Amino acid sequence: MSDVTEAMIEAAWRREEDPVAQLIVIRSDADPAPIAVTDWPGGITSNGVDYPHYPFELVWHGASKEDPFGKGKLTIGNVDRRIEEACDAALTPPEIDLSLVRVDAPDVVERAVLGAKVPNVEGDALQVSAVIKPRDFSDEPACAAKYVPSTVPGMF
Repeated sequence: MSDVTEAMIEAAWRREEDPVAQLIVIRSDADPAPIAVTDWPGGITSNGVDYPHYPFELVWHGASKEDPFGKGKLTIGNVDRRIEEACDAALTPPEIDLSLVRVDAPDVVERAVLGAKVPNVEGDALQVSAVIKPRDFSDEPACAAKYVPSTVPGMF
């Protein structure tokens, strides 16, 4: 994740938040061209990439005991059938990049979640819904280890 810029912080302190756009890039091994979309009406160009407007809703669920790393749900208008086809035909879970940019400075990414996995997708003629899982740290050595008195007595 990246830190927000000084300009965004100053605007927030002035209570004059700049309009922001969410950018989504979906990559799938079934489609060599990444799919880039935004929620900004009329679309936006950021870092030389055109993001056409697709209506979507992004909801994040907090972490819980059962799901310690949380997950999100993306529901996007099925304007381009490539989204559903690329996700359905993928051999490995597609990846998604979520970015937040100020409309006045679209080349500066304020916050980002990069390389999140999309384990399952469902859709119909009107919309496509996908569960988004950010990086799972349970395979990391510090998280995979069991910290109990027999293995690390110094902690107890």
